[in-house]
Amino acid sequence: MKKSTLTWALSCALAAHGLPVTAAELPVASSNGALSYDAAMAQAGQLRDQARWVDALAIFEQLQAQRPDDALLYKLRALTLADIGSSYQAWRLYRARPELFEPAQQDRLEANHLARLIVWAQAYPESERNRLDEARQADAAIQEYLQSSPAKPSALPTRVRYDRLLLLSALGRHEQVVDEYRALSDAEGQVPAYVLPAVGDSLMSLKRPQQAVPVLQAALQADPGNSAVQVQLAYAYLESEQPQRAIDHLQAMQKAQAPFLRAPGSRVSTQNWARYDADTTLAMMQAYTEDLPSAETALSQLLAIAPNNAGLQSSMGTVFLMRGWPERALRRFRIASTLDPRDVSARVGQVEALTVLQRDEQAAPLREQLLAEYPDQPNVQRMDQAWRNHRGWQARAWAGGDRSRGSTGNSPYGNRDGEVGVAVASPLLADHWRLTATADDRWADFQDERIHHTRQGVGLTYAQDRLDAALTVFHASDRVDGTGADLSLGWRFSDSWDGKLSLRKNDAEASLQARAAGITADSASVSASYEPNERRAYAATLSQFRYDDGNHRTSFNVSADQRLISHPDFLLNGLASLYTSRSSRDDAPYFNPSRDASLELGLRADHLAWRDYDHHFRHRLSANAGRYWQEGYGSAWIPSLSYRHEWQWAMGRVLSYGISWARPVYDGARETRYGFDAELRWGE
Repeated sequence: MKKSTLTWALSCALAAHGLPVTAAELPVASSNGALSYDAAMAQAGQLRDQARWVDALAIFEQLQAQRPDDALLYKLRALTLADIGSSYQAWRLYRARPELFEPAQQDRLEANHLARLIVWAQAYPESERNRLDEARQADAAIQEYLQSSPAKPSALPTRVRYDRLLLLSALGRHEQVVDEYRALSDAEGQVPAYVLPAVGDSLMSLKRPQQAVPVLQAALQADPGNSAVQVQLAYAYLESEQPQRAIDHLQAMQKAQAPFLRAPGSRVSTQNWARYDADTTLAMMQAYTEDLPSAETALSQLLAIAPNNAGLQSSMGTVFLMRGWPERALRRFRIASTLDPRDVSARVGQVEALTVLQRDEQAAPLREQLLAEYPDQPNVQRMDQAWRNHRGWQARAWAGGDRSRGSTGNSPYGNRDGEVGVAVASPLLADHWRLTATADDRWADFQDERIHHTRQGVGLTYAQDRLDAALTVFHASDRVDGTGADLSLGWRFSDSWDGKLSLRKNDAEASLQARAAGITADSASVSASYEPNERRAYAATLSQFRYDDGNHRTSFNVSADQRLISHPDFLLNGLASLYTSRSSRDDAPYFNPSRDASLELGLRADHLAWRDYDHHFRHRLSANAGRYWQEGYGSAWIPSLSYRHEWQWAMGRVLSYGISWARPVYDGARETRYGFDAELRWGE
């Protein structure tokens, strides 16, 4: 090889390492104008020095066509392909003849190839089912590379380690993302800003929003105009229980973005998608912070402009579901899926709405499809957990007791009373059926005599779409004995209206005073409830007890529950109830007013003291006051107070307990009642 060729090879080697090559070091053309091999190489070198990689590559390919066995040309062609970004072709050439390349060049070509595979893994997939195939191939290539190096991530080039964070996040290997990010931070000091959103996303997926906040703040500082990062940061604030900070952040983002953008001199405006992100995310943030009416209004205004936007339709479906309107929500989710079949939130919403609507057979295939395509996505995982809770075992255990002071013996509850019980329901059978079992014991002390009503029962429930039905058969194992049965039929007329019919033989709600006298009662009741939204509810019940002694006691009750104040962690509701009853005989050996009535008004304060995703602690204080009237005894004030704690340590796992105080009046005699009760719920 001539000296000039060796000089050029050295120049290329220097250029490959980022060092400048000057024209003075390059050979020139011959005097007759024809380029010799050396002159062609020199010209290619000048083109490379001018960053004209494609022109230089053309010369190398022409020369190699004449000299196919020239190792230097082969090597320079591969390196120039790498320079123009054709990392895959360069890597293929290098892998075919690796002995021609120096270790530093090999590392560069391997790093370029791995980086390009990672980029390809982020491309929009042709099929959702194969969404992660490219990512898995990139991960397999990295593993192959590591097997030829020390088997640890630090054997990867630093740039590839940065890029790999994006790959690991896409694959749902979030713990590995966080561990590798921390290792890189310790080793390199500052991690490039372009990987920080992926790190923040992994921290959010791991339910570590407090750690995600500073990472996303750093990402936003490096790229202030990145609306996706701004939205991520807002959710990090929300999930770290800083709702007002999340709303303030989004409102500032909203103010900084005009709805439409127009280039100077242009007559046509284009939609500002950053403003769209701010508007839609702020609406959902209002929904998640107990301001559902404002969320619905904001989304309605946006949908009036863009009714064919799948994201808006899906968001509206979520708001409708939160407001207690599953049928309306389902329609929105289906519209969104029609507009964009790949919208994951719309499909998750359909599963949730169909579950509420008791259409499990329709929800099941959608759930299976989501788990097959998006098993690592947080909203899919949460949907699946709720689904398994819904279809799995259901259990409830309860206990409570009250003590009365000032009783004259006329109290229907005696001096002391209490109840303990447990109820269990099997997992869903054939999408609609459950087997049930229950046992409870109600007791009361009347003049130093304790009366029990102890029952054991088995039953069957059925739920499909609008219909609910339950049948339970009981056996009483106390001194009265007897067989009891409960039959209930419920019908959902709409998202807001529900009705229920109940028929009971040997009803446990009948007076224990009557049971002490050997008298039992059957009952029938019909009820209706109207809940126009999450802030308002009304209910009415008409019932009649038919005692064995011929007494028929008929009662009617209506109640109202109205939200007065809504804040992210505090709710205040106004309560009202009206009750009246009458009996067909006056000489019963149990508390049995011929006529009576009551009107009560109250408040319920609900404070969310602490929450961490599915874990929370909240406490509630209720205060009621009203007038009670009994024929022959006049009327009196009847105040009551109750205070409760609620602990949830996982989805569907709740322990609640509380104390109560009341001043009821029976046959004109006032009593003071103190009570305590507790309940454990397991399941849906």
